[in-house]
Order: sequence, then C-alpha cells, then structure tokens
Amino acid sequence: MIHRQSPWLLALAGVALVTVSALWISGPDSTDDTPGPAGGPHGLLVLAAPEPAAPPPTIIDHTTLSRGDNVVAALGRLGLETGPREELLAVLREEIDLRKLPARSGLATARDEAGKLLGISVRSEDRRMLRATPPEADSGSWVTEWVTLPVETEIVEGGGVIERSVAQAFSSLPLGTALTLAFADVFQWDVDLLIDPRPGDTIRVVYELQRLGAVPADLPPFGNTASKRGDLLGLGKLLAAVYDGSEADSIAFWVEEDDGAGSYYDTDGNPLRKSFLKSPLNYRRISSRFTSARRHPITRKVSPHHGVDFAASAGTPVVATADGRVVSSGWSGPLGRAVRIRHGSEYVTVYGHLQSTARGIRAGAEVRQNQVIGFVGSTGRATGPHLHYTMIRSGQPINPLAFENPAVDPLPEALRPRLETAMDEFLARLESHGPA
Repeated sequence: MIHRQSPWLLALAGVALVTVSALWISGPDSTDDTPGPAGGPHGLLVLAAPEPAAPPPTIIDHTTLSRGDNVVAALGRLGLETGPREELLAVLREEIDLRKLPARSGLATARDEAGKLLGISVRSEDRRMLRATPPEADSGSWVTEWVTLPVETEIVEGGGVIERSVAQAFSSLPLGTALTLAFADVFQWDVDLLIDPRPGDTIRVVYELQRLGAVPADLPPFGNTASKRGDLLGLGKLLAAVYDGSEADSIAFWVEEDDGAGSYYDTDGNPLRKSFLKSPLNYRRISSRFTSARRHPITRKVSPHHGVDFAASAGTPVVATADGRVVSSGWSGPLGRAVRIRHGSEYVTVYGHLQSTARGIRAGAEVRQNQVIGFVGSTGRATGPHLHYTMIRSGQPINPLAFENPAVDPLPEALRPRLETAMDEFLARLESHGPA
C-alpha cells in the first residue's frame, strides 16, 4: 500500500520588515528633525516587504514492507522505473543488506511537483534511517546519510507472580519478551529460569522504555513503522530487579561506570556476576543429573555420571560458562565432539556430544564467559541431542548445579555512592510495586 502526504517540507512563512535608509538632503548643515515624507525621522523610509513566496510543495509517497515482501517490489510501488531503480538498489546495497530487511521496514520517496525525485529514505532500524539523495547532475553520484532518530527515555516499574514462568509473569508489561530476556541476563549466575521458578514466586523490575522523540520536520512518515513522538522503540537498561522465590532470592541494581559500562550489584555491593554461569545453554530439561551411580542408557552398565545432561534441540548454541583457555577441541571417544576449557589453575569445564564447534574454538584459544563455543548434537555415545556438561575442580568432578559459585571482584569504593543513589531511587519503587 502506498501512502501520500503533501506538503512534506513546508517552510514556515513569516512576515519580514525591511528597513531601507533614504537620506533626505536638506542641505549640508541641516539638523532638522522633521519627519521625512514617509514619516520616519531623518528621512528614514520604512517599507513592509511582501511575504516571501512559499516553496513549492514536496510530494511524499511511502510504503511498508510486509512479510515476504522485497525492496524491488516496494520501489516499484513507489513509482521508480527500472533504470533509476537498479541504480538506487546498487547505492542502497552499499549501506544495507537488502536481503535481510525486516518486515515493517519503511521506505519513502520525496518528489517535487514536476515529479522529479528529490530523495529516498529507508528505515530498517528503530533508531536510525538511511537517506539517499540523487546526483544534481548526470555525471554526479548519489549521496547517502545515516540519520539518527531522537530517543526519549521513560522509567517504568512492574511486577508479577509466577504461575508457570517468568515470561508469563511479565506478559502484561510493555516489551514483556525483551524484559524476560534482560531479566534472565541479570540473574543468570544465581537463578536458572528453567528450573528454579516455582508457582507463587514474585518478580519486580524498574526499567527504561525508549520512545521516539520529537521528530524533526524534515523526516518523512513511514507508514506503519514508528514515526511520531512517543512511539515505542524498545527496551533500555534494566535498572533494578528482584527475584523473591523458594529456590532463589536475589536483588540487583545497575551501577554505571564512567565509560558507560556497568554491572549489577546487591545492596551490600556484592556483584551479581559470578565466575561461572548456572548453565551453558537454553535447554528444555535436565535429562540426567550428577550422580555416583547411573545405568547408562546405551551400555546398560551402572557407573558414575560426573556431569549434567541438558536436553536441547540439535543446533542450540552452547556457551562457555566462564572466561578461560581451550585445552582441547575435537573428538573425545564416548563424548563425541567435545570442548575442554581451563579456567585459571583450579577449574576445567567439559562440553560433550556437540554437533559442531564454533569458528576459532581450538586448543589455545581464549574464550570469554557467554561466548558461543559449539552447538548441541548427539555425537559419540548419545541416544539423542543433548549437552553433557562437566565441571572439574582441582582434578575432581563436582556437581555444577550445587557448587558454591565464586564471585568476581566486589563494587569499587569509588562507585559505592552510585549504588546508594540507585537504591534510594529504585528500592521504594520495587517495594511499592510488589504484587498484591
């Protein structure tokens, strides 16, 4: 569907007064203060200038990509002929991967009254858009410019009672899905959202909503995409959060550093971030736990199972649970394709039955916590796709679901006032918004 709006860039018309000086000569020594013929002192002539002519209107056509749509079709709807369309596509491809434009991306053309193309805008992201201006002469080239859209931040709070999941408890809040993911990131070291939540647990958050700010007059409309002040753009920072449950209990406040980075801390300044993640992937269920005696599903022999098996779909990303260095990456007997990572002098983690490893994961490579190292598979001695995860401390296997997770460095004293400010600002909002 094509939408049209005119005028787009109407200049504000005003009335200007122009003062023209004309000297009334009454003689070389005249000091007469008598008004001149136009009524101004000393012969000053004051004329009211005519109103300037309004600029010709600009005609805006805009359209929105639908699911399964493409840019070529959209440009056709906007009236671009084949020759100019191919030229424009070449220009746009230098800035945007046109094959991956999401549905609801907006495109707009601006033309003068004679139909001459003045420019085109493509908005594929919430917070910025690309404008392309055609050459002024036949021998010139297109000029492209990324325009950052104004963003206004609103701080809101909300909460819920868990009946089935954290996602369900947040479902009534703005951007509930994104909020659930952010909440999981904050508490990923202390709360496993797949096994810890219990009916009746409560969660509360204070977070930023980012909305479109005052749109400059020279930005065109974009159909169904956000195009007016106040339209919701996305989630900002999660500023404070509480998980209050039977299996887990934690509180977090965002403390920002001078460079814009930051971390989450509890009320005592202890970091939420720990040395190891609770789990190395998003899984469906735990199919086998750490135990000293388990009957193997294939060999039927009873033997220790010094690890945890996480059932998940084949291809699910697996991440390193802590910073470290890869010891080995490749085939490892019954574990199939596996990765071993050493974390300092005390800990080693093992990730088995992988379908494949991520690029660059080889012996000697350094990895960071949460970095993807491989993908769930069923290689080796496995009855189906799952991840076998083992933790070893000082040469002895330990239960990764029950060990005491060492914390990282506490809050620096220089940042403690910022934590106190965050607590003063958000603690009451968390408590007051607790579910009834």
